[in-house]
Amino acid sequence: MRYDVIVVGGSPAALAFSRTFRELYPERKLLVIRRTEKQPIPCAVPYIVGRLKGVDNNIFSDDIYSQMAIDLVVDEVIEIDRKRKIVRTRSGREFGYNKLVIATGTSPTRIPIEGIDLKNVVFVFKEYKALKEVYKVLSRAERLVIVGAGFVGLEFADDLADGREIHIVEILNEALPLSFDKEFGALARRELEMKGVRFHLQKSIRKIVGSDKVEKVILSDGTELEADAVLIAVGVKPNSELAVKAGLRVDELGHIIVDDYMRTNDPDILAIGDVAQKKDFLFGKPMKAYFSTLAITEGRIAAMNIYSPGKIKAPTRILPVFATKIGRIALAAAGLIERVANRMGIEVIPVTVEVINRHPAKLPNAEKILFKALFEKETMRIIGAQIAGPETVVEIINSVAITIELGLTAYQILTLQYATQPLLTPSPSNNPLRRAAYEAIMLKRKES
Repeated sequence: MRYDVIVVGGSPAALAFSRTFRELYPERKLLVIRRTEKQPIPCAVPYIVGRLKGVDNNIFSDDIYSQMAIDLVVDEVIEIDRKRKIVRTRSGREFGYNKLVIATGTSPTRIPIEGIDLKNVVFVFKEYKALKEVYKVLSRAERLVIVGAGFVGLEFADDLADGREIHIVEILNEALPLSFDKEFGALARRELEMKGVRFHLQKSIRKIVGSDKVEKVILSDGTELEADAVLIAVGVKPNSELAVKAGLRVDELGHIIVDDYMRTNDPDILAIGDVAQKKDFLFGKPMKAYFSTLAITEGRIAAMNIYSPGKIKAPTRILPVFATKIGRIALAAAGLIERVANRMGIEVIPVTVEVINRHPAKLPNAEKILFKALFEKETMRIIGAQIAGPETVVEIINSVAITIELGLTAYQILTLQYATQPLLTPSPSNNPLRRAAYEAIMLKRKES
């Protein structure tokens, strides 16, 4: 059977594309082929045990396919025949396409550890069957070792901490080391330590020990940790093998190279979501940027441009913007952190301010907000920010992200207009972004 468009994958990018395409082209034939029976919601995977109490409570509904007359096949595409414009599946079926969209996402990174193939060593999958096994293992484990102190590792620990002995092993010197500076990572670590989680920083796993299943973990310094299960949460890699086999171009990180309209080097094949190439907002170099918000944007843009590229283009430079909640505090960041800026040789003026989210501070529900901004020393434009505090700080970072993306300077930020209200915001003189901009300007004046 031949379709106008075939989508390979069932990720958020694939769903966004399918919905947008159907709204734009109600009469065209659209097929989605995904290899997982049900499609888990990626961002909520760390909460499948404690908060969600089951993988089936973390599933995208398939109603969209029946409601919007989209054909769905659960199978795995193993080959793309670009000359004949067909895809072949593992079950031996063939489907023809006029346009093909690859949205195959990512898979967990495997690291070379002795014993990693023992039972009860699990990875953070985004596929239903694999996640069911993860749920079974983690829900039964009383002693858990988590490898990796990034977002996923900490979110799992936060969800699982009650009633379990949990150890987090991180090769770098703080929690969330790739996303936040040390003072923010330390906040997240302390939240988990108050729940009994133990951290082993600047250490790695030497060996996982057990006769059939996990019994203990030996760290690089010789420390031995008794364990019923090990969760590997050290990152992911793009599922681009299908594209490589078909002769599509990929970058050095394995992402499929695309243009501003999400087209590959084959004009009839597009790539969207985590498998598609991203470039950093400062220098345009390939980067890892696995955000559902970005995947959804790319899916919509690909659908809008699939037949006739128009005015709307995909973001060509990616600004990392992300958030999490660990224990009682929310943490969010946008752009560069100071450690990365220093490594890249960018001279910055870092400014850290602490404000209260209400005014006056004696109002009920008043809480501290810690905010750090980086201003490029030469131009005074803002290039990064981090924030920690109550849940509302996430919306603050979303606003800050816009100023970074627009390339605003501290001088321009100081003149932006904004709303305040005693029960809703810090005082007018303590808006964290404006106060940071003001202090950066004062520091710059002192130096000149």
